[in-house]
Amino acid sequence: MKINRPLKYLTRNEPQKTISKHGIVYRRLIYPIIRRLSGPISGAKGVLVRSEFLPKGPKIFAVTHTYSREDISWGISFADEQSFLITNAYQELLYTSDGWALWASGIILVDRYDKENRRASIEKAKRVIEFGGNVMIFPEATWNQSPNLLVQKLYPGVYRIAKQTRVPIIPISTMVYDDICYVSRGEPIYVDDYDQQEGLSIIRDSLATLKWEIMEEYGKTTRKELLNGMLPDEYWNDHLEDYIAKQTIYEREEENHARFIDASDIEYEQYLHHMDSIMPRCENAFLFNKKKP
Repeated sequence: MKINRPLKYLTRNEPQKTISKHGIVYRRLIYPIIRRLSGPISGAKGVLVRSEFLPKGPKIFAVTHTYSREDISWGISFADEQSFLITNAYQELLYTSDGWALWASGIILVDRYDKENRRASIEKAKRVIEFGGNVMIFPEATWNQSPNLLVQKLYPGVYRIAKQTRVPIIPISTMVYDDICYVSRGEPIYVDDYDQQEGLSIIRDSLATLKWEIMEEYGKTTRKELLNGMLPDEYWNDHLEDYIAKQTIYEREEENHARFIDASDIEYEQYLHHMDSIMPRCENAFLFNKKKP
């Protein structure tokens, strides 16, 4: 398999060997070209629904992850400023022609399963901000394949980078309907005065609100028209499989298990697991009325 050997330096953990001030300046200069090309490359048309003001100085763009190429491409395009994308696109970087496009756009490579590498990605992001650059992150980390959740729980990295650097977070939500990617860019969020749980809740709520507004305006249809005679689960699974089949690289196992799970989720799932082995009786009926707090 052909490898993009000149790009292997981006896999290193040392921030000073992967991020430079010269590199930030260079990518800022070519961003107008990247901006014009990135969206159309995704194969979907882009529509900017809302674009709140952007404060001067470094910032973190936090983008929802409903799909793959569309979210990334139009997120980069409609951010209106160059940013270094935090991504796990190791295969794309080293083994496809997309690797050179990722390099030109500016990326911080992260391995979801390597603690040292994840810590290094935080330091790389802070180095970008220290040099006056922007960072783009998909805090859900994996595709949102849930038919019910507007926004999945967020990995804490977006909060920690913003807290440590004291820069604003710019929420960007996306939705795709009929090969059109709708993008909404919200107001800046400052997490300086919030703890991690509060900060992540505020970011997630903002992303969900922006996404809901897109759905309200552009996602209008009836349940009957949407399902076209299919059961809801059947429709959703067929929709996902159809989209996955169009991807050149898709790590099914990784995408299925990479969502953020905190301690409360684990405890609740363990609780439900034991419920399966309990025989309902009058004495324990109260257990089956318990709801997740």
